[in-house]
Amino acid sequence: MPTRTTSGIGAGSRPLAPVDSAAGRGAFHGFVATLTSMTAEDDAHEVYEAWAPTYEADLVGGYGYTAHRIAAEGMAGACPERAAEILDIGCGTGLVAVELAARGFSTIDGLDASARMIAEARAKRIYRDLRGGDVRDPAAVEPGRYDAAIAVGVFGGGHVGPEDLECFARPVRAGGVIVLFANGIPWVEDDYPLHLHRLEENGVWTVERTTEVNYMDRIERPGWLVVARRAGAPDHG
Repeated sequence: MPTRTTSGIGAGSRPLAPVDSAAGRGAFHGFVATLTSMTAEDDAHEVYEAWAPTYEADLVGGYGYTAHRIAAEGMAGACPERAAEILDIGCGTGLVAVELAARGFSTIDGLDASARMIAEARAKRIYRDLRGGDVRDPAAVEPGRYDAAIAVGVFGGGHVGPEDLECFARPVRAGGVIVLFANGIPWVEDDYPLHLHRLEENGVWTVERTTEVNYMDRIERPGWLVVARRAGAPDHG
C-alpha cells in the first residue's frame, strides 16, 4: 500500500477508499484473531496477559508488524530534543521503546494495564519507569508531566475508542508532541478523523499530519499515523 499523508485534518477528512473490514479480520489467527474480533463492549486485558510471552514472535515474526517503527520515526521527526521525557502509553512488551532508543531518545516511561506485558518490557532495561494503569484513569498520569507521548496498538474493539482520545494529550505539556498509530478499520468505522477534528476545535491539540501506511510486511494491513502538538504556548521554564 502506498503511503498517503495529509497536513492537518478537517471534519471531512477520510481515507480515499474504504477498508474491507471482513477481509482484514479474516487474515489472522490465534490471539490476533481474538483481538480483531472484539467490539467496544469487550476487554482485551486477559488476552494480553496470556499473550505476553509470545507477543513479539507472533506479531513481528508472524506478520511482519512494523507499527512501532513507523510511530517511532514519526516521533523522531516531530520531536528534535532527544532528552525529551516521553510517555509510552500502552507500552506492551516495549517494542516502541526499543525503536525510540535506537533513534536517540533516552528518557522513556511506560504505562500499560497488563502486568505480564510490563514484565516483558522491564526485561529490556530501556524504560526509566514502568507502571500499571489505564490512561483513561485521571489518577494514572500527572497532567502535563511529559514533553511527548506515544501510543501504538491501543485503539479499536476491546481497547480504547475515539471518545477517549483526549486522554492521550492530557499527560503532555503545552507545545509537546503526541504520536498515535491506529488500525485502519476502527479509523474508518469509528470515524477517528471526526474526533481528532473536534479536539482540535476544542483547543486540545493541533494535528500536524495524518499518514496512511501499511504496517504489516506480510499482508496488506492499513493503519494511520497521527502526529499532533499539544495546544498552548510551550513553557521554557
